[in-house]
Amino acid sequence: MSGPPVAYLCHVIAEGPVYGSREIVPFVLGTLRTRSQDTALTWLRMQALRLADGLDPDPVRAPWATRCDRVPVPDAPTEIRVWATDPAEDRAARARLDHGVAVSVVIPDGPDRYTLAISPRPARVLYIHPYRSRR
Repeated sequence: MSGPPVAYLCHVIAEGPVYGSREIVPFVLGTLRTRSQDTALTWLRMQALRLADGLDPDPVRAPWATRCDRVPVPDAPTEIRVWATDPAEDRAARARLDHGVAVSVVIPDGPDRYTLAISPRPARVLYIHPYRSRR
């Protein structure tokens, strides 16, 4: 991407209902600010795999987890793992970011939903000088 320096704002958010109410609330699971597209994509993929493993351990990497022949459809952890490890998804995300377009993946899991996103921004928006007192 040519032009002014670009920064990437990344976040992973879980949303779900509050027990005993009809209110849906977001919960930030992780954020990252970086100037590197590679760092942003790597971080988001790693967070996706961490989230999938938190929801349901991967039997390939966790030998103590048992395999289940019947998986509910859609299975959020599997969908997250597929997105995080698919080279075609990586190429598509890079192409979008190269054109200054945000990358966002929203995966439902029953009443809950998980959002993984990267937003390109002008670099000057990313870094704010801290307040300095006059002493």
